[in-house]
Amino acid sequence: MGQLSAIHRVRNGAKMTQQGGDKEILLEVKELKKHFPIQRGLLRRTVGYVKAVDGVSFYIKEGETLGLVGESGCGKTTTGRCVIRLIEPTAGSVHFRTSLFSSNGEPQMVDVLSLGPKEMKTLRQEIAMIFQDPVGSLNPRMSVADIIREPLLVHGRGKGPEADARIVELLEAVGLRPEHMGRYPHEFSGGQRQRIGIARALALNPRLIVCDEPVSALDVSIQAQTLNLLQDLQAEFHLTYLFVAHDLSVVEHISDRVAVMYVGKLVEMAETEELFIHPKHPYTEALMSAVPKPDPRRETKRILLGGEVANPAKPPPGCYFHPRCRYVQERCKSEGPVLREITPEHFVSCHFAEELQLSGVV
Repeated sequence: MGQLSAIHRVRNGAKMTQQGGDKEILLEVKELKKHFPIQRGLLRRTVGYVKAVDGVSFYIKEGETLGLVGESGCGKTTTGRCVIRLIEPTAGSVHFRTSLFSSNGEPQMVDVLSLGPKEMKTLRQEIAMIFQDPVGSLNPRMSVADIIREPLLVHGRGKGPEADARIVELLEAVGLRPEHMGRYPHEFSGGQRQRIGIARALALNPRLIVCDEPVSALDVSIQAQTLNLLQDLQAEFHLTYLFVAHDLSVVEHISDRVAVMYVGKLVEMAETEELFIHPKHPYTEALMSAVPKPDPRRETKRILLGGEVANPAKPPPGCYFHPRCRYVQERCKSEGPVLREITPEHFVSCHFAEELQLSGVV
């Protein structure tokens, strides 16, 4: 209850002003859980669960980018896929603001997890995803035109000169040429393949795009080009991003706010500058110490966490991070902290967040 009440206070009391208008919350996730069963024996009996996502709550305002970061295996990608129901969540709720189901055309919050197949198909016009692997996410037997046309066909808009014009428009929007329409994915570089994936995600004019580590498989120089492209497209098409990543420098560049995950739980969430300069959770501090500093004369000290990442199938009692925490106390070993608001729009899941003096990135 502490986590949800804190989220609700911010949702009801804070809005983002941009170009003179108030920005409403577009996506609201409450206590999202995804537990994968562990099955053993000849009869495949369930003997336990892997708690990949374990009670995550956050919100995204219209037009902003929320960066979701953490170590590999912490549940970032699973969270993104549960939000758009590529994976069915175990529990929780996901609400999305849309006018697609409104009789009077006014936007309203719709419970995504309660929608049937037909309603979900309709909603997918406004929710899209950019996948991590630019090779595996594209069908090698389909041309570029067919790949981009596929979502249009699914929704009955893929035939005729208007569809062809739309494909050309999308290719040009992502920096490719119309003559690329007849080529196949293997004829392109990794960065170009990711641009094809971005064009496909834009086909139906979505409002929310889940970006699942879209630049992690690319060279550093191509990463910068792709990030700049995503920002340009966001401004041009008024997009909202849930940006999943593990590279903090990438997240800092593109995100308005950042949420940090550890073993299926959200441990901290704040505006990007506030989080990088004034982290309030020991895990966030350790992540910040790994960010490369641009000044070679400045001495830096890397925080090396001891122990192993907690097993999501058998998490430790109390705070999941306490076996690796430099500031652990007895309370941490028995009582799990809740995500609470310690300053406006800065949420932390730590018993001693107000007392700790942690180092960020200057």
